[in-house]
Formats: sequence, structure tokens, C-alpha cells
Amino acid sequence: MLGFLARLPDIAAGALLAVVTLLVVAQVFVRYVLGGSLVWSEELTRLLFVWMVLVAASRAQPMRIDQLLDAMPPRVAALVRLLGEVLVAGLTVLLLVGTWGMIDLTEFDMYIALGISVRWLYAALLVGGALWLVRAVVEILRHLRALRS
Repeated sequence: MLGFLARLPDIAAGALLAVVTLLVVAQVFVRYVLGGSLVWSEELTRLLFVWMVLVAASRAQPMRIDQLLDAMPPRVAALVRLLGEVLVAGLTVLLLVGTWGMIDLTEFDMYIALGISVRWLYAALLVGGALWLVRAVVEILRHLRALRS
């Protein structure tokens, strides 16, 4: 069950990629074959693409240079990794606080063709940030266990 939950962002990102792909194919077909336009699909594609990227990015490991860490004693390397993850978690909390402010700020802004609030765009950052924070906390706990052993 835990493995499925860990893979859920991958499944969601894959599903979003499939929907974005179908929307783009539909846009091209309607424009070049039927000579029309799907105005709403442009906005929806952009919105779903942002969701896809942020959900998928939550599974990515932060960039770091492991060569220096590998040269350190294991406990020192674990401490440095722990401090790095604490920094990532702290910055992610700041991101989430700022995102919450943007959600409030865009309360009455609307996508013209879709007729939905721009809050949905920032909700993607809120969900992605929450997933990043969960990943950082899991890594912090892992590094704490490594320091104790």
C-alpha cells in the first residue's frame, strides 16, 4: 500500500500528460482539419501542464554534488545531508506560505475561456509544494536514523 502511495504522483503525472497530449492533438485537428478553434483547450492545456510538471517534480531528488559527500566520513555526510534536507523543507514551507497568499490574491481572477478561477493554477503549486515537503520530511527522518546508527 505504501509503495502505491509513493507511486501515486507518477500515476497522476502520467494521466495528466495523456490528457495534455489528447488536448493538443484535438487542437491541431480542429484547427488544421476542421478550420475551427478550441479556445478553451488552450487555457486548459496550459493549466494541466503546470499541474503535471509540479506533481512530477515532487518525485525528483534535489540537485547536489555527492562527490564531496562521498569523501566525508559517513556520519558527517549524513549530518550534511540532514542539514540540506532541513533547508529544503524550510524553503518549501516559505513557498507554501507565499502560494497561499497568491491563492487569496487571485480569488476573483478568472480564466476567460474556461470560466474557472486562476486559483487552480496556484493550487497546483500548493499540492506540488506539499508533496515536496512530504518528501523532504521522509528524507530528514531517514538521515536522522542514519545518524543514530
